[in-house]
Amino acid sequence: MRTTILCFAAILIGINSMAQPNPSRNRAIDAYISKEMKETGTLGMAVAVIKNGKILHSNTYGLANIEYSITVSPRTNFAIASATKLFTSSLLMKWVQSGKIKLEDPISKFIPEAPQWRDIRIQHLLAHEAGIVWPGTLGGYLGIGASSEFKVEPIETVIRQLKDSALVFPPGSKQAYQNGDYFVLQYIIEKIAGEPIETVLKKELLAPMEMLDGGFDVEYRGFPFQTMYPIANKSQNFTNGTNGPLIFKGYYSPASFGAGGMFLSLSDLSKWAISLDRETILKKEVQQKAIAPTALNGGFSSMGWAIQTNHGLPIAGHSGGPGLADILRVPRDKFTVIVLGNNADLYAYMAGEILKMYYPEFVPENMPKSFERSLIR
Repeated sequence: MRTTILCFAAILIGINSMAQPNPSRNRAIDAYISKEMKETGTLGMAVAVIKNGKILHSNTYGLANIEYSITVSPRTNFAIASATKLFTSSLLMKWVQSGKIKLEDPISKFIPEAPQWRDIRIQHLLAHEAGIVWPGTLGGYLGIGASSEFKVEPIETVIRQLKDSALVFPPGSKQAYQNGDYFVLQYIIEKIAGEPIETVLKKELLAPMEMLDGGFDVEYRGFPFQTMYPIANKSQNFTNGTNGPLIFKGYYSPASFGAGGMFLSLSDLSKWAISLDRETILKKEVQQKAIAPTALNGGFSSMGWAIQTNHGLPIAGHSGGPGLADILRVPRDKFTVIVLGNNADLYAYMAGEILKMYYPEFVPENMPKSFERSLIR
């Protein structure tokens, strides 16, 4: 009996120690990030590792603003680009959980005037299986070529243009990463809620998770001016210049906020991961549904998370920028790696390398660290 008790206590100590910060590993992460920042010319980053609702590692590095020499803090808001889709997905998870919407709902229920979309379901939009093209009015692409010249249009116009375009493939027959799916999803969300998606996300998802730092700057570009709403502690983004870094600003039309354009801090993203772990807003059942593969068993889950099984390790997450934000999660262990940066020329590779420090069996994708945007001057 005493032996059993001692063994059980040892198991509990082992489990508990796995959820405690490891100083030597934290130093290894800091050293790795410092090395990569130096090698890639990245000016500012923020990294967190969360397990079972506890922060194992959290640190910030470098500058958020070079014009005023402002350092990165846990509340610096970084552009997360396409990682925004995780939060559109999280909102839909909440709606599925409450019965407000069903993954099996045909989108004709919400957009009845589009008979050519009668076979598309909500789940097709989330999983990039709808076959909808990227609209040219938002600088979209068909394959690798621009479909038309960039032009900003309200979402009603975007949806009308999409409805007039032929599907690239029958819904549910393949997966193809298409922002057009999320533009339609945003339109449906706004129609149900009666409010812009940035308002719905803040009210129904971010605020309940106490994520109060970020949001969307809702930029308007005209000639010869541009305006945007202020976001506190917003980091600049940078691209390589001939004589040093150039300030880089990507543009997201308000019609594309379901797909990208959100700014979030390391503090807020950590709260999101902790909320998932503790199931305070999104319960276990809907989280499991969100990361389940579709019938096609492709690279995206039924609710739009990028998924893979890497040497037996199930991973879910999303990147954006491509390397401005990278979020990797091991759902079975409630383990999350968050990497944010302001180098617009990076690929998303660092989160995988940090994940490997905790899971030696994980093999990160072999990819280049950066790419050339051809904006050097």
